Amino acid sequence: MPFPVIYLSPLSADAPLPPGLTQWPARGEAALSPALREQGSDEGIATRYGQATQDITAQGLQSPDELLAYVRPRLALPADEAKAIVGYGPETGPVYYQVGQTEYAKPQWNFQVLPVLLLLLPAGVLLVVAARTGALARDRRTTLIETLGGKRGHRALIVVGEAGLPVLCGAALASAATALFWTVDLRLPWTGHVVVAADMRAWWWAALLAIAFAAVTVLSVTVTTDQLGHARQAGNRPTGTRKPPTRWAILCPVLLLVAVRGPDFFEPGTTPYVMVNWAGAAGALATLPAAIAIVMAFAGRLIARAGRRSGSSGLIIAGCRAAAHPGPVARMTAGVAVALGLLLQVVAWQGQFGEAAQQARSTIERIGQSALVVRPGPGSTNEQLRAFEAAVAPDALSVAFHAPPEENTLTIEGTCPALNALSLSCSTSPSPLNGPPQDPRLVELLGWYGGTEGRVSVRVGDPVSQTVTDDAFTSTVLVSPEGDDLSVGDIKQLAYRSFPMGADVATAGGEWLSGSQVNEQQGRWLTFFGFLGITTLAFAAGTTGMAEFLRAGRALAPLSALSGNRRVYWTASAVSILLPLALAGALGCLVGVWLAFPKTADGGSHISDLFLVACLASVAAIAVLAWAYASKVSLRQAALWRPRGE
Repeated sequence: MPFPVIYLSPLSADAPLPPGLTQWPARGEAALSPALREQGSDEGIATRYGQATQDITAQGLQSPDELLAYVRPRLALPADEAKAIVGYGPETGPVYYQVGQTEYAKPQWNFQVLPVLLLLLPAGVLLVVAARTGALARDRRTTLIETLGGKRGHRALIVVGEAGLPVLCGAALASAATALFWTVDLRLPWTGHVVVAADMRAWWWAALLAIAFAAVTVLSVTVTTDQLGHARQAGNRPTGTRKPPTRWAILCPVLLLVAVRGPDFFEPGTTPYVMVNWAGAAGALATLPAAIAIVMAFAGRLIARAGRRSGSSGLIIAGCRAAAHPGPVARMTAGVAVALGLLLQVVAWQGQFGEAAQQARSTIERIGQSALVVRPGPGSTNEQLRAFEAAVAPDALSVAFHAPPEENTLTIEGTCPALNALSLSCSTSPSPLNGPPQDPRLVELLGWYGGTEGRVSVRVGDPVSQTVTDDAFTSTVLVSPEGDDLSVGDIKQLAYRSFPMGADVATAGGEWLSGSQVNEQQGRWLTFFGFLGITTLAFAAGTTGMAEFLRAGRALAPLSALSGNRRVYWTASAVSILLPLALAGALGCLVGVWLAFPKTADGGSHISDLFLVACLASVAAIAVLAWAYASKVSLRQAALWRPRGE
């Protein structure tokens, strides 16, 4: 990840200390944030900028995981490259420089929309489902009250009385979880972000208000759904059953094919290319519930046949019900499958690296770190560059790439051994590059610098001459004579000893990777909230499945007497809840990965295997819990069943 390195040097004895430091570092010393010291230990970060003599305390950091370095340069900075400052923070006066990890942050609304869409909406779905689950007994009581002359207010009081205790328990659990965040710093999984207890304590009143608001919202939704449910039950007109939406189901695989193969007829990156993919994906996700209903009806017939062959009454009953009424199962599973498919689409779009970053990654895959581009920092001189190149030899040889923009030419200059390392001939006068380059590193470098055959010339000379002071675009490239990877950490450390403000050391095109790293790190919030949202929707689907199974499961009570065992309940609930919900998770991941294929096939984006496994495991675990609970409750119902008239 990119991070700021702040060069500071006191101009007077009473110069204010940088935030988080207890004393000024000596010349050639540095102060690092704890996270930077830990993450950069493999690259020798503790000695890169000079000896790191102290850590930046929490008071000087925006968060415990911030990457930040204060450096007091060993070499004096030229006057025109340094700026005088008078203090730190807005309270000391006008702010002219803003540094820290927020420099790479996106607008706050970009983050705030994630919990709203990916967490609050699924939570709302779960709330509505939970408010009506098992409401039959409540409806009977409230209807009786209304028959005896009760008003809507009386019905609402009954509902509030029933829901009050569970809501208070939920508020107590939420308060306990919030109190945990008030006491210790906690690192969130996947994102790596540390939630600071001091920050949470500063907003204690907002957390308590949120818990109170959530409790009132749950009670309000419970009362509202009861009123709406009572209104729907007021009529006595019979309702018919809907036919399976066969035509919409047939469109689903067609649109899946259009979403992935339709863009092949257009130029990548153009508007038609993107729109065909979007239209196909939207249509496929919209028709996916109809396809699930048809598949469940077909699967129900197969399950019923398997039950007849094996003599399993549970399979026969569950299969026949799924074949005759695929709608409830489809409604239970469609939300999870569609949400997973849509989420994976968003993850793939957000994770796109951009063409330049993608090419930079490909460059590293092909040549590794056997060629590094060095760009000295401000205030550097040719003499310092010459000393730097002498220090890295013979492990790394340097060549200079001169590319004056107005001349539209590229000149490669270096010593004879350095040119030979790139399979180039030695000539004191500029000679054109004839034929394609032989060394793969030169192929990559010319691709990044825009060099083409016919306008590239090679000559033997001093690669340092006019490298820093020349106005032309000139870069120093270090190449390994043997083609081995160079030690980036050691070269960076040497650069900070050689130049006043160090140097940028990266592979060809490496500067484009910084932005993609930031984008990838910020995209982890999308998968974090997305996983929580999928889990919440799976809870809602499992709750719906349990309620539907138990509502119709009362008819299964006599089967224990007919079948002679109670395994029928476990089998029937497995087919009605466990199997559909688990298949919904697998189908959602499969459809999502398939729809994202145009963005992931060329390596321009990726969907983490860990994220897919986590989503599947979460949905499967909830399916198992719902299956076990529904089976247990149906067994309890069977134990209470008595033949009529007994």
